[in-house]
Amino acid sequence: MGALEATFQVLTVISSIFVRISPWPDFQRVFKAKTTGEVQILPVAMLFTNCVVLVWYGYLSENIFPLFVTAIMGLVTCGGFIAVFYRYTDDKRSVHKICAASFIVIVLVCFYGAIGVAGVTGQSKSSVATAMGAISIGTSIGLYGSPLATIRRVVRTKSTASMPFTLCLANFFNSVCWVVYAIITVDVWVLLPNAFGCVLTTIQLILYAIYPTSPETQLEAVMIDHTGAVTDYEGEASLSIVIRASTQEGGRKSSFDRKDSLDFVAIRSPVTRQLSPVIRH
Repeated sequence: MGALEATFQVLTVISSIFVRISPWPDFQRVFKAKTTGEVQILPVAMLFTNCVVLVWYGYLSENIFPLFVTAIMGLVTCGGFIAVFYRYTDDKRSVHKICAASFIVIVLVCFYGAIGVAGVTGQSKSSVATAMGAISIGTSIGLYGSPLATIRRVVRTKSTASMPFTLCLANFFNSVCWVVYAIITVDVWVLLPNAFGCVLTTIQLILYAIYPTSPETQLEAVMIDHTGAVTDYEGEASLSIVIRASTQEGGRKSSFDRKDSLDFVAIRSPVTRQLSPVIRH
């Protein structure tokens, strides 16, 4: 192994580990706030699915380190992230649909891998590895492109709050490292999906540059009463969100406040308008 190959092997390990743990900041906020807010489950579900395919490809191509090991790590971390998201999301139906689609892909991949290794398909181990490499192109492109699923919301709201920045950044550096490593080791099945990944993650980082998310972002304050009526207040405003819910428990009313929703940020208080004096006659 040459010095250049060894260097990029280390870099791919580091960047791959970073990708596997990159959703942590978002899901830590979900855990603390007890609500998912703008966090999306699709990128994590795609990462989990992609790791399953890479486990098979790494095993069949005898690329135990770094490919196989980092893929196993991804299964563990993503499983935890999905569990946290499911615990605190209000839209469990969407989670069921996304996870069901991922589960179907995983079952088909594992079934093919098992019968391929057993020799039922009449393929050699290297031939099955080639097929898994082809499948990884699709799952990797899905992984790299999944944050763009909310691109319509990003353009409409001019905010990238719904896109996981740490995951996008980690995917960018990871895809670049894997492209160089694949060129050095002459592995086309690693090169192709990560080349697409470079393009897709670059688009995402450009969106972050165009629509940066910061606490200073000007927001439109919206007050919603318990009847569902919505009143808009134009201009620069500050918003402190308090959600007060009342329930009947044993004939007594109880209430609770939620100030830590991920959908809102703290900004300055609204300026009270000066009213003109009214002279009574």
